Amino acid sequence: MPLMDKQAAYQLPALRLAFIGDTICDLLVRTELMFSSASIKEMHARATGTVNAVSQATMLDAIQHLLTEDEADIVKRARNSHPGHSIPQAASREEYMKATAFEALMGYLYLTGQMRRAQTLFQLSRVKE
Repeated sequence: MPLMDKQAAYQLPALRLAFIGDTICDLLVRTELMFSSASIKEMHARATGTVNAVSQATMLDAIQHLLTEDEADIVKRARNSHPGHSIPQAASREEYMKATAFEALMGYLYLTGQMRRAQTLFQLSRVKE
């Protein structure tokens, strides 16, 4: 069920979309891990290994070609946004902005009731080692 229509969500600032999208990414990862046989400690380590700027930048790269025009525009706006804080040392500026873009996309999909699309893109974005 959408929390807002696509136009209203589309008009939100990209960093607001990323704010909620960060939680959606975490929820998707933790939901996936819940069904594993890993210990809680291992699940936490895997979750934090996935929900970080470097990993999310790679995830965005993996799905970029699958995005609709609206989704690609959300990504572009978020990637070009200016966060009001410093970039974490563990990631380059480019990685951090790609991660922000991935989070904004997930936030947009969540707010517009497109969780199935978010889950699909999330699954496709996972680079298997």
